[in-house]
Amino acid sequence: MTRLFICCLFLLTTNVSKAQSSQKRDSTGVEISDKTFTLVEVESTFPGGNQAWVEFLGHNLIYPKKAVRKKIEGQVVARFIVDIDGSLTDIEVVSGPPELSDVVINALKKSPAWNPAYQNGKKVKSYKSLPINFKLPD
Repeated sequence: MTRLFICCLFLLTTNVSKAQSSQKRDSTGVEISDKTFTLVEVESTFPGGNQAWVEFLGHNLIYPKKAVRKKIEGQVVARFIVDIDGSLTDIEVVSGPPELSDVVINALKKSPAWNPAYQNGKKVKSYKSLPINFKLPD
């Protein structure tokens, strides 16, 4: 019985040490994780902050002519993953007028790298959901 316990204890410590030794680090030495987080301690951000985000959208969102003709307005909610290197993946529209979806997806595909999220001091992949409002001039 004692041998079995010691054997199990040895196997557990071996697995723990393997898990610790396989942790990845970026070029600055910050640990990174393979998991994709929904909630994080430090959210991913667009480089330059909210003002830069608004400017980016202003240059890259083009109101579709068909939506203008039909007077379609509304909010499009986009969801995507910000990877540990700041790249955007798995871009999708989860709600909003379908006529505006492609414009949002195309704009996000042109986005520069974001500042990644952090959890427990490690860079992590995280989901991001952002509302984008479309309003026609009066």
